[in-house]
Amino acid sequence: MDPVAPKRYDARRVERRADMREEIAQAIRQKNIAVAVRFMFDKSTIRPRFGYNHETELWDYKRDCPPKNGPNADAAWANIASDVLAFHNQQGGLIFFGVDDASFQFVGASRMLDSKMFNDQLRRYLPDNIFVEYSREFIQDDQRYLGVALIPPRGPMPARFRAGAPLTNGKRKFEKEGSARREGDSTRILSPAKTEAWIQSLHVPTVGNSFAVDIPYFRILKPEYEEFVQRSELGRQIERSLRDGRIAVTSLVGIGGMGKTALATWAALRAYEAQEFKYIVSVTAKDRELTATGIVGLENKLTSFERLLDEIADVLQFPDLRELPIEKKEEEIRTLLGSDKGLIYVDNLETVDDVRIIDFLDELPAGVRAIVTSRRSRVRVAVRPVDIGTMNDREVVAFVLMLTKQAAFKHLGRITPAEALRVGSAWNGIPLAIRWAFARSKSVAEAIASAEAAVAIGRQSEELLEFSFRRVFDNLSPLERKVLQVLSVLQRAIPIEAIVASTASGNVDVIDSLDDLVNDSLAVREFDTNRNDYCYTLLPITRAFVQHDMRSNTAQARDLHKKLRDWFEAYDVRSSDERLIVRQLRQGGAADDTALVDLAVAAERENKLDVAERLFQQALSRAPRSWRAARLYGEFLRHKRQDLAGALRLYGQAMANAPARGPDRSLIYREYGILMKDSGEPDAADKASVALKEAVTEAPNDLIAAGALAGVLDRKGASRAVIEVLESRFDRGDSKFRSIAYPVLLRAYDRTNEILKAAELKRRFAESAHD
Repeated sequence: MDPVAPKRYDARRVERRADMREEIAQAIRQKNIAVAVRFMFDKSTIRPRFGYNHETELWDYKRDCPPKNGPNADAAWANIASDVLAFHNQQGGLIFFGVDDASFQFVGASRMLDSKMFNDQLRRYLPDNIFVEYSREFIQDDQRYLGVALIPPRGPMPARFRAGAPLTNGKRKFEKEGSARREGDSTRILSPAKTEAWIQSLHVPTVGNSFAVDIPYFRILKPEYEEFVQRSELGRQIERSLRDGRIAVTSLVGIGGMGKTALATWAALRAYEAQEFKYIVSVTAKDRELTATGIVGLENKLTSFERLLDEIADVLQFPDLRELPIEKKEEEIRTLLGSDKGLIYVDNLETVDDVRIIDFLDELPAGVRAIVTSRRSRVRVAVRPVDIGTMNDREVVAFVLMLTKQAAFKHLGRITPAEALRVGSAWNGIPLAIRWAFARSKSVAEAIASAEAAVAIGRQSEELLEFSFRRVFDNLSPLERKVLQVLSVLQRAIPIEAIVASTASGNVDVIDSLDDLVNDSLAVREFDTNRNDYCYTLLPITRAFVQHDMRSNTAQARDLHKKLRDWFEAYDVRSSDERLIVRQLRQGGAADDTALVDLAVAAERENKLDVAERLFQQALSRAPRSWRAARLYGEFLRHKRQDLAGALRLYGQAMANAPARGPDRSLIYREYGILMKDSGEPDAADKASVALKEAVTEAPNDLIAAGALAGVLDRKGASRAVIEVLESRFDRGDSKFRSIAYPVLLRAYDRTNEILKAAELKRRFAESAHD
């Protein structure tokens, strides 16, 4: 036997093990759970294959998932969080649930989890740039399964625990600001002090810590773009705001990935090139970014108010101010800033925890400008928010064509504008989402297919959603969160009344919340021409995140569906007749005022005057040109409220929109004329006579209109016109009409010396009175 053979065999075995681990490491980097499971498990027995039946620095086995609730749940999830952080801080890793870690037999995980539920449990302990993908594999008839948690590798800097573990037997497994790392098959917990020493020893260059300009008095962040895609209207808004003497802070607001930093950096560089400011200071609080491989942590440069003051001191060439106590340092910095016109640029303000920075920006010295980016508007004093929304079609095409020039996107080849738009529209015109989608694909066809599939099933990548929305969503008020959940239920815009009914909150509170959500680019306000009012909805990508967030609470989703159904079906209205009208109204089926006016008339009949008036107002708000709503509301004010001035105004509105011909036109002009003649206006008689002449022309047999017109003409001394109106109608009228018309017509005959006609009129009137 060759004495060297065993050594060669051992070498081959070691080499094979190294290859096996590299295959798993590659699957982790690519976030390909399916490949990892195929390599590691025998499908027929659901057991780890030979070579994988032990734990390493890349994978770990657990018998079952921790419970979501219960006395030991917090401690159990803290243990999982420590393992997750340990894997993350090394090469990433896999945790398999449902495999006994002693015998490595498949026993099956029993607790139902998905990615959202898993990450929700970790979030109290781990930073939000760690997103774990969780998959259920080999699901059995009894619903037991193999759970696979894929933990991504870290970025340049190791992550820390954001909170300490719960006390167990008087001890904590880990402390806040401590960390963990994987060493062989074990998780090693680091104290905060050892964590700091470890991080300091790495000396890893940090992404985003370089500057495009770094000279005395000017320090401007290096652009994240290789070529800036013009967004003309937003650029004009930003530059106008920076030059407006009334504005101290220009705040670029929008969800993650909209291009806020790119626009702010572009504006700062433009201002530098144009020499608009004597100094420019730039700092960023960005602590993560979304790459093709996932959410990657960055080193946050703006960790405190002191750090901001130190940056300003350095740029303004006063480094010795760093040594001053904080109060004195702030005083000196404010004096320096106020001595000349300058610009302060703060990126990613939403990650700033030190409220003194916000207060500082709220109280900038006169003449100093600031430009900030944030997912929510945080500065409140002398601020102009600029909403950074989605790119339009032209911008999408320009953005994609810009990407094709970069080495990382050579696979896009000669993509056409139409193809660029297909992908851009699927990702809602969000720059980061479009870039991310192309980075994850190997060809244009694959990018189009994955984008259209995401639209078809209404699901985008969980990591993209988490990056763009999680932080801002977690910082919303309970009512704002509830409003977003209501808006996510339906694929259409809904009115404020439906939102109020579904949130059980006051109308004013809901309106305030909607205004804030629209300002934060989370909700979208659309004008509904049928309702003649604004309705609210969500962008598809926002809806996908909110629906994804609600997946773990199906009862809440069912409850919201029920509340919206009950409101749109008007189940809260007792009367079946009224319910039909209200249902039509709420569902937007009535494009005119009919439903509301009918409902108002019914309320008036039941003496519900406040309800009736509100419905009349809603009818006119929905259909301002509705002559019917204006006329009936005018009658309501005239007879129920004795508001003659209001009634006259509404009849004027009805007259302006009256039918071109017919009895309705006559009625509107007649009542307007009657109201006008006694209104007390200086030219009331002239206006009334014009309206009443129109009424008589449209309805010659309307004796009320004729009598009113004759009275106005008589007042004006137009006797021959009075004769023309009344003479032919006198005998056709009833006794009431004749009694009103007789003195007016007789006076007209007397004024025109029609003696015989006057005598004849007296005889006929006497006979009619006798009869």
